[in-house]
Amino acid sequence: MIQNHYAWSVGIFFVIYVAAVSLSLPVASLLTLMGAALFGWISLPLIVSAATAGSLVVFLLASTIAREFFLQRAGGAVDSVQAAFHRSPIRWLLTMRFIPFFPFWLVNIISAVLQMKMRDYVFATAVGIIPGTTIYVSVGRGLDTLMEQGLKPQWILIEHPQVWLPLVLLGVFSGVSAFVSNRYRDKVHS
Repeated sequence: MIQNHYAWSVGIFFVIYVAAVSLSLPVASLLTLMGAALFGWISLPLIVSAATAGSLVVFLLASTIAREFFLQRAGGAVDSVQAAFHRSPIRWLLTMRFIPFFPFWLVNIISAVLQMKMRDYVFATAVGIIPGTTIYVSVGRGLDTLMEQGLKPQWILIEHPQVWLPLVLLGVFSGVSAFVSNRYRDKVHS
């Protein structure tokens, strides 16, 4: 179906991804793996664009008409990061995108409520999600490559570098994120 209706398929996938991020649904990782399997490496810029667009919807709502709603939803997180945020909003947002100390949706809200410039927000979001998204797309491509060879998803697939290498990179990325996140949390609380 995708080969016969490629443009429509890409468009539908993009809209679904934007909607999932806009509604803060916890399915972005699954959608990223699916996008990689269905569309290949072209899904990387597609996913980065869709995730950025979806987060921009939340940012715009939290900056304007739904500010109070989102401020209540963020709870005390805004107060705990306000000083670090105002020192360098772009660096703070890049750090939050590289190292998911807070959930993606909460970072969108904090950036909006603390009045980050939209241009800076879009830039830092797009750049910040590229490393993690690249690793997820790589995992999705590795699984797709093996399934094209007729192999079914099984633990034995871990023997193939197309699968284990991106998983190792994902583990390293997560480990570094956790380490830096813990150091950042200690700095925020002190």
